[in-house]
Amino acid sequence: MEMKHLKLTAVLLWAGLLLMLTGTESLKQLLLYKELAFTFDPSPDFREFFRWADIQHIHSEWVLVKLGHFAGFAVLDLLLMFWLGRKLPALALSFLFALGTEVLQLFQNRDGRLYDVMIDTAGAFSAALLFICLHYILSKKRVSLPVSNGK
Repeated sequence: MEMKHLKLTAVLLWAGLLLMLTGTESLKQLLLYKELAFTFDPSPDFREFFRWADIQHIHSEWVLVKLGHFAGFAVLDLLLMFWLGRKLPALALSFLFALGTEVLQLFQNRDGRLYDVMIDTAGAFSAALLFICLHYILSKKRVSLPVSNGK
């Protein structure tokens, strides 16, 4: 398989995993009992997307779930950067996927929230910054290596 196709496959598999995790009826049921279930609400309340009040109702797994959002989209962005070879389009696709998964959750009786899009995007942006910093550091090291004069 050509490397470009392998990179695309990695992106699609990771995006599929994120889609499954964000779309399942109960993440807890999936993780504890390996039960994967989906529901469909044909007329969700889109005002829920802009609801901020529930961010204060932190449950025991809240931090872990939000770290999962952050890390999941950081990985997605890195995979997109490796596949596309460009940072900005990768970041844009990560944002659009984050927005799409959160809106989709509204149709699945889940809590699709704007603040989750922000957390997802922050993960993707952090991955892009990390990539840029590592690239800069590694390129500086290559430039500063002593050049052999053949002796």
